[in-house]
Amino acid sequence: MKTATVVEVLDGRSLRLRTDAILIIEGLRIPEKGTEGAKKSKQKLEELVLKKKVSYEATTWDAMGRTNAKIFLDDLDIKEAMEAFLKTL
Repeated sequence: MKTATVVEVLDGRSLRLRTDAILIIEGLRIPEKGTEGAKKSKQKLEELVLKKKVSYEATTWDAMGRTNAKIFLDDLDIKEAMEAFLKTL
């Protein structure tokens, strides 16, 4: 598993690493862009990972060069944490 620091959260499921790579949380579905739910999911992801070192395992890449990945902060699975949060919206 690789590690890197998150320098920007792009939306509720995408983030930019210090290496300039963009990771997308594999399999996470978020509210439609422009909605209050989308805004809240981005804020939650920022709380969880912004300026923190995460571990990730790349699973696939898309045509735009973004990496779908399983992302962890210590032992916390970020996908699971975000899915639990999204259920509260």
